[in-house]
Amino acid sequence: MNFRLIAATLALLPAAPVAAAPFSSGDWETARIGGTCLVYTNAAARDTSGSLQFRFDVKGFNAGFSYEYAPYTDNEEDPWAETDLVEITIDGEDHWLGGEMFPVGPSDPHSLSMTGGFVKDMIAAVANAQTHIDISVERESLGETWLYGRFSPIGFSDSLAKAAEMCDFDPANLPES
Repeated sequence: MNFRLIAATLALLPAAPVAAAPFSSGDWETARIGGTCLVYTNAAARDTSGSLQFRFDVKGFNAGFSYEYAPYTDNEEDPWAETDLVEITIDGEDHWLGGEMFPVGPSDPHSLSMTGGFVKDMIAAVANAQTHIDISVERESLGETWLYGRFSPIGFSDSLAKAAEMCDFDPANLPES
């Protein structure tokens, strides 16, 4: 076997991209890193924090949605307890999908994650939003509801379409994964 010939042939093949250049539209961005496409907010409204993040593997497998809290300082306590309830408000109206989001727990104390089977519903909710999407948590121990993030839907549909192109999937027909 001629290993030099094999090595020369492999060197001529185009390298598979590990990451694609990010795409921005309005208040949302898309990036492909390896076999995963991310669609995420690039800014939160004043006095709120964090990022909304959708993730899709190639062909739309393993779709996920989360809110990733970004504390203002490193000295903050955990933002919520595992028993606290998540509220999603879209254009000022409570949305039932908040009942499908939960604190991740000690492994990632600053993350709220949605049950995978409801990601397609969350895509539709954000795509249909007119003014804002709010992520709040009912802090059971304090008897209060805290608004953690307010986000604009501007640019979401374009960013999602770019992710669908990059990772070859149909957002309206995600595979069961």
